[in-house]
Amino acid sequence: MKKLIFLMLGAWLGAALPAGAAAVKPKAVPSFCSSSIYLSAPRGSECRLAFREEGESEWKKAYTPIYDTIAREFRGSIVRLKENTSYEVKAELFTDGRKAGEGITAFRTWNSNPPIGKTYKISEFMPDADGAVVVSGIMGRQKAWIKITGDKAIEAGREGTYALKVENCRYVIFEGLTVRGGGMHGIHVKETAEDVRFVNCDVSDWGRIPVDQTKDGFYLDSEGRKINNDAGFRIERTLNTVVERCWVHDPAGLTNPWKGILKLGAFAGQKFPRAHPQGPNAVHVNQLRGGCVLRYNDFCGSQTHRYNDPVEGAQNRDIAGGFNRDADIYGNVMAFGQDDIIELDGGQCNVRVFDNRMEQTYCGVSTAPNVKGPSYIFQNVLWNPGNEYGDTGNAVKNGGGFTYSFGIQFLFSNTMLFPRGGMSSVGYGNEPSPVRGRFHAVTRNNIFCQLTPDSPDAVRYSISDKVLTPTNDFDYDMIASMKNPGGRGNILAREGSEPHGVFAAPSFTDLEKGILTLAADDPGIDKGVTITNFVEQYTGKAPDLGAFERGASSLMPRRPIDAEADRYIVYMKEGQPEQVNIRFGKIAPTTYEVCMSDDMGPWLMVDHTSGELREGQTLTLTLRLSGRVDYDRKGMIFVRMADGLSVPISIMPAR
Repeated sequence: MKKLIFLMLGAWLGAALPAGAAAVKPKAVPSFCSSSIYLSAPRGSECRLAFREEGESEWKKAYTPIYDTIAREFRGSIVRLKENTSYEVKAELFTDGRKAGEGITAFRTWNSNPPIGKTYKISEFMPDADGAVVVSGIMGRQKAWIKITGDKAIEAGREGTYALKVENCRYVIFEGLTVRGGGMHGIHVKETAEDVRFVNCDVSDWGRIPVDQTKDGFYLDSEGRKINNDAGFRIERTLNTVVERCWVHDPAGLTNPWKGILKLGAFAGQKFPRAHPQGPNAVHVNQLRGGCVLRYNDFCGSQTHRYNDPVEGAQNRDIAGGFNRDADIYGNVMAFGQDDIIELDGGQCNVRVFDNRMEQTYCGVSTAPNVKGPSYIFQNVLWNPGNEYGDTGNAVKNGGGFTYSFGIQFLFSNTMLFPRGGMSSVGYGNEPSPVRGRFHAVTRNNIFCQLTPDSPDAVRYSISDKVLTPTNDFDYDMIASMKNPGGRGNILAREGSEPHGVFAAPSFTDLEKGILTLAADDPGIDKGVTITNFVEQYTGKAPDLGAFERGASSLMPRRPIDAEADRYIVYMKEGQPEQVNIRFGKIAPTTYEVCMSDDMGPWLMVDHTSGELREGQTLTLTLRLSGRVDYDRKGMIFVRMADGLSVPISIMPAR
């Protein structure tokens, strides 16, 4: 503490400023590996940010923050920081080329293993008659957290709205919980909870059971209500909520696709017209107060029980909507939904999405609208898309027009393989088209590839900005289409976009096995550009395009585990066993279990479903189709270790 006070006093009292320059005070809002930065400043200012670890002499540049002319503040993010480490951030303000202010603020990133003051067992909290549990009034301290361990499964009925409700708690860690049931939500985290974490929890079978379906496709519960947003984790207006290394799977509810065949009720068997998907989520967030972290989780639905969106937000058009601000979503699997992979819609103020693996949904990331910004979407893989019928939309959908779209999103070094296209101004709000599709974005080093055309005559775009917004900045991306000669993709954007773009198809190490590192002859090698603080380490002459640098680990999502598989997707044929080999490097001895959704059990057989792992071991799994079902045999298996980290493998029918 004395050292921190010294740093701050030195910054404010001892720093020599140029004549006429004023002291300014940047605000830092850290998480585990990032920090949001805020600085009030008059219009017409320029801001330069730099940071350094405590004890280092050299300052590192941060990415240039954006300026909000309404709030009169600079906002930006510093990323890829070390956990539980002290840093300083320096802000310099310039006006007309002259330094007008300077200031330094010290901050410390969060600790994954904070000091524990007391430990309880979840069995010590008496369930109600329906089996649901309420944890309320548990108050730890920053230097003495309270841990609640899962010695007994929570098995709730459907009389109430939750299986576990957390309220009026602070500095509490729930670890190793097994949560089953809940009338609407598995775990409901209320607005009175602050600094609450959920670690290595198993959540399933929550929500309302559909008993009927409208002629428009929407599923209804026993009281005739539409089923929507029943969530494994329902997180409302909380501060600093962490969900990590959790497996959220097998909701009780169902989600309608955009169009399809009715399955329940008087109209079963008939087709229904276009209807927005409604159904359960793995995570549903509502106007959070900041500090939400979702990391290293497996948010995976199933072919028969797909999510609406695996991760969804409420109050999309609100400046505080959804995740709102200061959030990190990284290292997650998000899969098997009927609509988007994740909704960032709303505030998007220093919301960061990176190192995720996203697949088997209709659309990818929704940023429509970005009301405040900035948001950062970087080094993700979006691939293997499709709802239950295999229908797809765009990898990134934008919009909001002049009514809602005020913020900007930055897309760096993502690999996006979608049939219908990459980033598109799909639209949001009541303004006429194409104005409602207006958005603000900067792209660098992405692979936008139309992998397989959904229609032989359709013109699809890697980037589609229907408004031709003059301030949008697209460059150094791979613009690709497998249907066009030479793999050249299409863009619809202002004149002069993508002057350094690569208009060619990507070549991966082994696309059929899901190894999306770049092949030696890939046209995107060394064709990227360095991006301050985001993309600075590379081999060769320049960064490669996409989420992987050639020679890097092929594991996606990125997780703190030394493991690689020889395939991340398996296309299964009747009577033909397949093998997956997973090599483990430097790991501590641990147990593992092969986990899958309930609807995979009748048709997939896996040997070695549990056991022990050691350093240097290669685990070989043999997969066989073991039965026929009346739905497509699609799913995902997870080799989950005792600490909740996993290696995911997609299972798909042979093409």
